[in-house]
This record gives sequence, structure tokens and C-alpha cells, in this order.
Amino acid sequence: MSRRRANPRRHGTAVDGPPWTAEETTVLDRAVDRAPSVHDTRPWSLTVQGRTATLYEWAEAKQDRHDPEGRDRHFSCGAALANLVLAVRSIGWATEVRQEHSPDPPDTVAAVTGTRREAPTATEGQRYRAITRRTTYHRIFEPRALSYLTRETLLAAATSPQVYSRWVMGGTEASNVASLLAHAARTSRKDRSHSWELAMWSLGQPDEVPPGQGVPDDTSGSGGVRAAGSAAPAAWLPSEQQLGAWIGNESVLVLSTFSDGRHDHVSAGTAMQLAWLAATSLGLAASVITQPLHLPEVRSGLRERLGLPGQPQMLMRFGYPAFIPGPRRF
Repeated sequence: MSRRRANPRRHGTAVDGPPWTAEETTVLDRAVDRAPSVHDTRPWSLTVQGRTATLYEWAEAKQDRHDPEGRDRHFSCGAALANLVLAVRSIGWATEVRQEHSPDPPDTVAAVTGTRREAPTATEGQRYRAITRRTTYHRIFEPRALSYLTRETLLAAATSPQVYSRWVMGGTEASNVASLLAHAARTSRKDRSHSWELAMWSLGQPDEVPPGQGVPDDTSGSGGVRAAGSAAPAAWLPSEQQLGAWIGNESVLVLSTFSDGRHDHVSAGTAMQLAWLAATSLGLAASVITQPLHLPEVRSGLRERLGLPGQPQMLMRFGYPAFIPGPRRF
């Protein structure tokens, strides 16, 4: 379950109506615990006071080589925030969300308050129910294109005032993205300390990883676009031509933010999770690629070659699964 703090900070709560019950608090806790997180670290803690649930960043879950700026950790907290808001809506409360940033640990991500009784919408209900079914899919999808309506639904879910999303379109853009991903893979596999850190966070290294965290070593798959994101020295890397062909045949979404601070990363993680849950509710599979975007030249290359208005934060793949994927949180 999500980590709990013994002495939570106090936040203002709504005056009308009772505090959340133990059963309602459990609903919130379970939803947050099911959010995707980098290497399954779950870098957050959750407190509940009255009708306010506060999400904190657990900075100790840092990975110096894989995530030096904490970007993936912030994405993870944003995904947890998306689940938290949906859970509050599922128990019948309208929400007020206050994103905060404190100078001292534990760093507050956001406080979510139930302000008044309000039933969830049909879309919110579908996405909440998808929380327990969402998985990560790293393999090649079935050769079945997404419909225009489906793509528009996913695009809308991944877009907010803070997050700009667009599809990779056409052979030229697919080739450009493939070239950047291939460069990132070649660069990463030469970094031995990076490779060691990734190996440490696999479940094959139980002495180095906190209990209940880490990545199962059988979830990566041996093909598809995600193969280019691996930094393992022995990992198979597809050619740029093969990678470009895969990207051209898949539905690949680029999520960008207009600035590049912690608040922007959290917003990108929230948008990512909402799109992921929308895909799950439609019977689709998805995976996220963030590792290559830790290289400045890859981020600037995506921005320039795709004409993005801000900072690219991640790529998301969507499609119909060819098999049932195993559990994976990021």
C-alpha cells in the first residue's frame, strides 16, 4: 500500500459534510498504490485529514543515472495524483486540487479536497475502473490501426492547459523519431553505471531493491519500439529502418509541456495516466518511453523535428495487444 506519514501537515478541509470514512480512505490509498511509477518505486506518500488527501514526493527513491533530474519520479507522482482525483470522484465528491511545492522534505505534490457531494461522470467511472486493469505493454501490437475517434479520445485525455500532445504523423516524422531513439539507445548502452543501476532495479537483484519494488525481468519484450529504450549492454537493438517502420505502423503520442519545472513534470504524468486509463477502458494496451528523453540532444531534436511548442517529456505507444501483458507500473 502507499506509504503513510505519522504526522501529516494540516490542510484546510471543506466544512460541509462528514470526514472520509476508513473505507473511503482505503479506496483512495488503493487507487494511489496502483499508479505506474518508474521501476515500480512508488515514490510518494499519502496522508488523509478530514476530507483532504495530500500526496507527497518520496525523494529517497531517486536513481542518479537513470533519472538525475527526478523527471520520471515527478511523472510517477503525477500519475498517482490522477488516480487520487479519480478515486475521490468515485466515492461521490467534487474535487479541489491544489498543487504545491514546499522547500523542505517531504515535498508536497498536491492536496485534493472533497468539497461537496457530486456523482462521477461516466468517463470518470470508466477511467477509475480501469486503474486495476492498466498494465504496461512493451511488445509489438496487433497490425490493426486505431480509429479516428479512438485517437481523438486519447489525444483529448492527454491534453490539458499545461500539456500539449500530438501524434507522430507520416514516414518522415517516424524516421526522425527513430533516428533519435536509436542514438539514445547507443549512447545509453555505453554508460556502464547507468546499465548497472537499471540492473539493480530488476527483481533479479533482491538485496539491492526495497521489498515490493523493482521491475520483473520478463516484461520488457524482445521487439517493438520499446526495444530501442533499453540500456542493457546485451539488449538487442533494432536498426533505424526497422524502428522507423514500427513507429510508422503504431500510434505514438508525444507529450510536451510549455515549461520544464517540477509542476510541469507532474502535469505531464497526470496527462499520461489519464490517456493510459482511457486506452485501457477502450481495450487498448500502452507503454511509455522516457529514458531516451533524458539526453538533451534527443529532447531538442524532438522539439525541432516535430515543431513542438515546448519541452517534450515522453512518448506513449498505443495499440491492440497481441497477448495479455504481465504486471508493470511504468
